[in-house]
Amino acid sequence: MNLSCYTIDDLRLGYDPQGESGWRQSHFLDWRDALEQYLSLPDSAVKALGVSSGGQEVELMRRLSICGIQENVLVLDFLAIPLWAEDAHVLQLARDLVSELDIRYCLAVDRLVPILTGNIPSKRLEGKYLWPNIPGDLPTAICWLCMPGTGWVSPKELKRRFPAPEKTFQYPLVTRYRVDGVTPDGNYVPLELTYWEYKMLEQRTQLRLDHKKIEGGQ
Repeated sequence: MNLSCYTIDDLRLGYDPQGESGWRQSHFLDWRDALEQYLSLPDSAVKALGVSSGGQEVELMRRLSICGIQENVLVLDFLAIPLWAEDAHVLQLARDLVSELDIRYCLAVDRLVPILTGNIPSKRLEGKYLWPNIPGDLPTAICWLCMPGTGWVSPKELKRRFPAPEKTFQYPLVTRYRVDGVTPDGNYVPLELTYWEYKMLEQRTQLRLDHKKIEGGQ
């Protein structure tokens, strides 16, 4: 896949299909040129850097305010799209951006989470699955979320405090999850997880549910 890069000067300005107002997008063949232009934009702007295949674009980095401090964050949208998540060049570019700018946080849809450092420790989570409050709705296994300076809040309270972060560009920082878990023999087990551990259990639990559906359909 032939890739190019792009920058956006300030997402807060909105998109104007006529190109007369709103944010401005610039395109580059080399990611280093894109990064240089990105860094030249005001740090107070909600600027972005991404990649394009010609027919599809995905954002990789954004400038956001985190607890009152402006930081560059890695945008995780590409991990949910096989076209991008399986492309070695995109994965390497994400790593290069993290290294070049010493990125500490990721934007995971509607919240900020600490970046993954090293491998996900899995031994203590062996044989553990999520136990959602609503069967099949895995996020309902989340009971509490930890916000620095605030402490533990419920998912409902987090949504009340940050009802539309994608519009305000003010995202909550969540460092830990407390979830309901279960063992294969049905024993309840409470778990405290990082975002990445939660995503690992989410994937494991979904695979288990899919396997049971296949067995049930036979």
